[in-house]
Amino acid sequence: MIITMTGKPCSGKSVVIAYLMEKYGFTRFSGGDIFRRIATERGIDVLELNRQNDTSIDKLVDDEIVEIGKRDIEKDIIFDSRTAWHFIPASFKVFLDIDVEEQIKRLVNSGRTTEIVDLSHEEAKKALEERWNLENKRYRELYNFDNTDTSNYDCVIDTSTATVEEVAEKIYSEYQKFLKTR
Repeated sequence: MIITMTGKPCSGKSVVIAYLMEKYGFTRFSGGDIFRRIATERGIDVLELNRQNDTSIDKLVDDEIVEIGKRDIEKDIIFDSRTAWHFIPASFKVFLDIDVEEQIKRLVNSGRTTEIVDLSHEEAKKALEERWNLENKRYRELYNFDNTDTSNYDCVIDTSTATVEEVAEKIYSEYQKFLKTR
């Protein structure tokens, strides 16, 4: 059964997924990896790629999500994607939230080379908000859904103060309950 995970930037999706992969044997697919690779190939950061509003990139990523979702619905896959919950409706849908101050701290300490990290506190806050807003505006225009509406998800967790293990085990516990309803 597929888990689709989304959430705010720097909410811990990647590290939580890595934990679930190691402990429970899930396979990972990441729409963000593809998006970051495209930004790098174009010599820009993720925020600038979002500013370009190139919907053909979304289409490439989303087509692959749909295909894997149809073909591999019975496999233990976690999709790290802003839109997979929409394209794989039978999945267990997870949203990770985070306080903006913790989000900024994580971004600055992330070491990500494809995102702006040499910013002041206010600049980092503005960049994170702009990225989030640009992405969600694009999703509303392309798919007519609100990625920020937490009622779209089966499990919503604030990761601001929780450990990776606490978040991952909460997801897995809720996932097990979800499976019993299928």
